[in-house]
Amino acid sequence: MICSKVPSNCLLSNSLDKDYLGKSMSAPTLEDIFGSGAIQDVSTVTIQKSALQAVGLTPSPSNDPQALLAAIALIAKNSLTETNRSTDMVNRKITLTYVGQDLVIQSSQNYRRDLFYLALYKTTTLATIDPDDY
Repeated sequence: MICSKVPSNCLLSNSLDKDYLGKSMSAPTLEDIFGSGAIQDVSTVTIQKSALQAVGLTPSPSNDPQALLAAIALIAKNSLTETNRSTDMVNRKITLTYVGQDLVIQSSQNYRRDLFYLALYKTTTLATIDPDDY
């Protein structure tokens, strides 16, 4: 039995696909992964650079693709957590975890390296990655 402090919200729940109020969980949305205003159709995905400002990107007509990917990772990691996956293993198939940073020396130059761990979950045996599975 799960009881919240909200009056009359004492619910029975034995399922991992429900949150603490008993509502069904769902897969992350485009906005969860790519920021507010993200949309898609059959041939394109549109990401609003203004949504990436929340994690430090300065929108310009010529943002480096790597900067865009870094900003997307910083947005996506907030939704693609192990905690969120543990509440709904059916609909949450990817986790993205910020591991930390270290310093590496390459060609006598110090570089800060920020590390992320991306995990793709699929009920199967070892196989080739098929993006359609996620």
